[in-house]
Amino acid sequence: MITSGHRPDGITFIAILSACSHAGLVSQGRLLFDKMVSKYRIEPRMEHYACTVDLLGRSGLLEEASEVVKNMPMEPNSCVLGALLNSCRMHKNTAFAENVASRMFGLVSESSWSYTLMSNIYAGSGKWEDSARERVSARSKGLKKAVGQSWIEVKKKVCKFVAGDCLEEKDSDEIFQVLKGLTIQMEDISDDDDIMFGKSMKLKY
Repeated sequence: MITSGHRPDGITFIAILSACSHAGLVSQGRLLFDKMVSKYRIEPRMEHYACTVDLLGRSGLLEEASEVVKNMPMEPNSCVLGALLNSCRMHKNTAFAENVASRMFGLVSESSWSYTLMSNIYAGSGKWEDSARERVSARSKGLKKAVGQSWIEVKKKVCKFVAGDCLEEKDSDEIFQVLKGLTIQMEDISDDDDIMFGKSMKLKY
């Protein structure tokens, strides 16, 4: 990208830091974050900090990840603290998770996912009573799991799909016809290019 004359921007670094996180490239991620600030003069946003915390946390560097959070010039949001809490779950560090969760509950008290994650952390450590307490606490506050949603823009119109949403029969038939056509095309490509095409479930058209 740089050799072709394109200057990376903030979005570019979010993608790169995220890639480093999932690949476990801690040293490279640290270097890129520093370069983003010192060389490209890009002011880190919340997303950059979330990626960096995730990068360090996934590798078990919870203390260093916590220091990043402490030194942020703005108050961390639920994405940053959530990345740290999820790292605590991955590395089964219950004590560390409790400290993070205490901050999270104040930020995202209206959401159930932080309680659910903390409940899972307790369960993974065999602390079943604590696990149950978190779930009861979420229910007592009337918190429910957020429904999965997706958006797509077609002909300048944004359409929203909600998990478990009921479609009208005419819409359902049209969608399944399109899926059927796409399936046939993929099978044809598979036959032509010697690419294996597998079906994980049987669709009823």
